[in-house]
Amino acid sequence: MLSRVSILLVITALTVSFAACGGADSESQATAEATAPTVSGRVEAGLRVLTVDPTAGEGINHTIYRGDYLRLETPNGDAVTITVPELKIQKTFPVAEGEKAYFKMPNAGLFAYTTGEVSGTIEAVEYTASGYQEVSAMEGAELIKNIDPLVLDVRTPGEYASGHLENSLLVPVQVLQAELGQLGTDKDKPIFVYCRSGNRSTVASKVLLDHGFTNVVNLRHGIGEWQAKNLPIVR
Repeated sequence: MLSRVSILLVITALTVSFAACGGADSESQATAEATAPTVSGRVEAGLRVLTVDPTAGEGINHTIYRGDYLRLETPNGDAVTITVPELKIQKTFPVAEGEKAYFKMPNAGLFAYTTGEVSGTIEAVEYTASGYQEVSAMEGAELIKNIDPLVLDVRTPGEYASGHLENSLLVPVQVLQAELGQLGTDKDKPIFVYCRSGNRSTVASKVLLDHGFTNVVNLRHGIGEWQAKNLPIVR
């Protein structure tokens, strides 16, 4: 039989052990938070809006997520032209009537840009977060079969009409923030998000997680890969 002193020693050892584990967890969490990128701008109607001042000088750097659709603005509303040589992008904001109101960053990496007298970089990083995962088409098909998630199509109505996943809900990424009520009130229910190539769905996933959804799965290469694997679609 253990003596009172032995029991006290065991309790003390366990207490120290649990405290050490808790400290390690806290330290890991703090390290993760410290290394997480500080992302520039704000998300508005599915676009990441970056504010630039073409007269500010050099060394203006931005960090965004791979897949972001970008729109530029200036502090005073003046027109601004951005040039990203490596991506062969040259675009003026505000855009002319009928033009796309954004340019996209489909790849991760560090890209030099200029706007007027300003030069700098745009770093596109992969999106990672608790409650978020990316899957291939084959993995996605198995996931849908196994856990029956809400399947969310964030493309345009025209794209949806040309072919979509069975029982998918259409909410274009441009209106997702305003239409989150369509997704129901259970924010723990798995949501499987897809678009054409995986860029808009990455943006949509970030919107969902920012609004409290806890289980978001992104079809990394979109419905394009889904069709290439001869997985079923509905027209």
